Order: sequence, then structure tokens, then C-alpha cells
Amino acid sequence: MSKKRLLYVIAALVGLFTLNVSLYPPPSVEAAKITIKAISAWGKNHSGVVKDYLPYIKRANEMLQKKYPGEAEIKYIGGAEVIPIPDQPEALRKGQVDMYYGTAAYYAGIAPAANTTKLSQLTSQEEKDVGADALYNEIHRKLLNATYLGALGSQNPFQLYTIKKITAPDQIKGMRIRTSAMYIDFLKALGANPVAIKPGDVYQALERGVVDGVMWPLDSIRPWGWHEVVKFVTGPPFYKVSHPLIINADKWDGLPKHIQEVLMEALRLEVIAIDARTVEDINNEYKEMKNAGMQVVEFSSADTKKYLDMAYEEGWKGQLKMESEYTSKLRDLISK
Repeated sequence: MSKKRLLYVIAALVGLFTLNVSLYPPPSVEAAKITIKAISAWGKNHSGVVKDYLPYIKRANEMLQKKYPGEAEIKYIGGAEVIPIPDQPEALRKGQVDMYYGTAAYYAGIAPAANTTKLSQLTSQEEKDVGADALYNEIHRKLLNATYLGALGSQNPFQLYTIKKITAPDQIKGMRIRTSAMYIDFLKALGANPVAIKPGDVYQALERGVVDGVMWPLDSIRPWGWHEVVKFVTGPPFYKVSHPLIINADKWDGLPKHIQEVLMEALRLEVIAIDARTVEDINNEYKEMKNAGMQVVEFSSADTKKYLDMAYEEGWKGQLKMESEYTSKLRDLISK
């Protein structure tokens, strides 16, 4: 074959290869979708999960899909049935799961100052504005390898419910009240005898007189059926049910900035919706409890002030015993 003919053949082959590539291009390699594995301290039927967490996940995923289709999603994998509550903070720290929704009380032994969220007298947005969120983020980063995104659902208060009618704080002395770490210092200051009982055993304990009352979030006593036994909503509500939303720090740092921004914007919008709804829910809950045969017992103005002052004073004292550096700073920021 002559040299000239050889060049013609080579040119023809190159042309044929180019045509084949244009007609049958290689499959494109799409970037793998980012999946954020999300858990909660409680199961999917818990009121906070149903009303706050799952709606946030839905909103965030819808916003992600609209703005950046196929790039990232939050996948809710469950609550304590997936990972036991005591093991969840460590699972988050190690990156076995990515996102956590629960209460700082469940990891107060690791990060005591994080549990001061219950004592905040500000809204979630106000906490961010005054710099409290930045401190909470520093605490979570340092002790839990987690980024603090904010509080998701934080305006629902705690309330005391009693079997017998109590008209003043002094009458609580000597009563056996079901408690948790959230308000044990307050109960002790009132002179009550705190009793630790699992939620599932509270109804029977009330019914049998093992305890005389229970402290619990205002909006979730009726699902447990306790309103059938405790007939008095006693005194003013106090503290707030603050549920932190945190994410493993390595996962967060590895997310593209535009994905981070969507997650934070979804949180901002969801908090606005939650806070507006909570005001209405609280008013409705009092009505529902009255309809269920419960009586709301208000203290006098002087006793109300005494009760609330004691609640916050003792709450901060208890927190300062566990940790002082961050707690002192947070007390100045989130108290009124």
C-alpha cells in the first residue's frame, strides 16, 4: 500500500470513529446524590416529630429539589427504634447518622451548657440575633462534633399537672411529682419529692397514687391519657420545650455551600410557621383540657412571680453547677 493510500485509510477511520462517538456518546457520569441520614430521639408518631421535624424535612427536600434537583435530600430513618436514645449522640458524633432532632437534656452529660436552651426567654430568631446560636454551635462543635443549626419548635412551655387542687406554690411542698432532669432543681426548691418514672408508666403511677402530679410539655398530656387521672392544670407554664436540630460537623462541612444555604433557609421558614402555630396550639390546648374535665388553677400575681422567679433561678443554678464558662455567657444573652 502506498503512503498516500495509507493516509486516506487512516483519515477515513478517524472520520468513522468521530461519527460513531457523536451518534453514540459515552454515558454521562452524574455526581452521586448527597443523602443526609436523619434521626429523632422519639418515634415518628411523637408530636414534635409529626408537627415540627417531618414538616421541616419535607420543606427542605422540596426546596432542594426545586433549586438543585437530584443533588441532595434528607432521609428520615427513624427514632429510638433505629438507635436507642442513649446511643444517638455518639452515633451522630461518629457520623453513623448525620442529622439529629431531640432534646439537649439527652446529651447534657456530654454538653451541659447545651441544655440551657430550656431556660431561654427569647424566640429562636432572637437567640440567633443576640449571638446565642453561635455559642451553641461552638459548644456542639467542641463536644459533639456537630453543627448547631438552630432550635426547631421552641415556644411550647412545660406545665405542672396535679391530682388535687393546688392554689399556691407553698402547697407543692411534700408532693411526689414525676420529674425529668429538665426541672428537677426547680421541684427540689419547691420542696417537692421528685420521682423518676418512664412516660409509659406514668398513667399507672398517677392512678395508684405513687405520684401526686407530673410536669410535662403543655401540648402533649392528652395523647398519653393522663388527663383522665390528673384533673388540675396547676400554676403558670414555665421554661420552653426546645428541640435542637444538629448535624454531624464533618457532614456539614462537606456539603456544598448552596446546599447549606437551602437547609438553613428551610429551617428559618419552618420556625416562623411553628412559632405562629404554637401560639394558637397553646390556646386550643387549654380549651381542650377544660373540655376534658380538667380545671385550670391560676396562682395570684404575687405567687405567679414567686413561682416563675424560682423556676429560672433554680434552673440556672443547676446549670452553673454542671458548667460555668458557656452557661454564664448564655444566661446573659437569653434571659430577660
